[in-house]
Amino acid sequence: MLKLEPALTRAPVSPPLGIIGSSGGSALAAAAECLASAGKKQSWCVITDRDCGLSRWAKTNAIALKEINYSDARTFSEDAYSFFRHQDLQDVLLFYTRRIDKPLIDHMNVCNIHPSLLPSFPGLGAVRKALRARVDHIGATLHRVDAGLDTGEILLQAATTVDPDCSIEYGERISFVQKTWLTLRWHEMVIAGVDSPMQAPLSNAVREAFAHFMKNFGCDHITEIGV
Repeated sequence: MLKLEPALTRAPVSPPLGIIGSSGGSALAAAAECLASAGKKQSWCVITDRDCGLSRWAKTNAIALKEINYSDARTFSEDAYSFFRHQDLQDVLLFYTRRIDKPLIDHMNVCNIHPSLLPSFPGLGAVRKALRARVDHIGATLHRVDAGLDTGEILLQAATTVDPDCSIEYGERISFVQKTWLTLRWHEMVIAGVDSPMQAPLSNAVREAFAHFMKNFGCDHITEIGV
């Protein structure tokens, strides 16, 4: 008699998602680790404009990587669009401080995570600006990207109460945790094929993985601000 072995159960692989950045890539790496811990296998395609922590993370994990020199916003965006289109993806998340342009923002779904509660403190140095203003909350914003400076449609925000005398080191630490959270929320929104993260709640497994990560960074709470 033929004995049938049980089929191996494998985590489904989601369509590739695009990333543009030029920093350490720690928030993306942390989010990817949370997804993996929750049994969710995600493929990524990464663009950087230089050798950086994000590009080294991509190389270490055998992730599709393209380095594009940034001479101007239009040329960079044309080259990025060409690479992503070749990789057959539509959704892109920025960890990037430079401006991008057409055709990328016209023909792909591009979002950004900005480290403040927009519309407050747009542009560079947002955490430092917020702390200098002696805010009682540090926040981050997931928003769509348009031609303006941090002016696109806000999708979701995360906020954490802090002491007005909070140090920049602690503020950046909290901001990192918030960016990781919003990366996970963006991921679930895109995979679910909906227009808002509020329409795609995280699974219990992802929430548990994130809670473990958050505890390790000394952040005891994040408040979501939905739109």
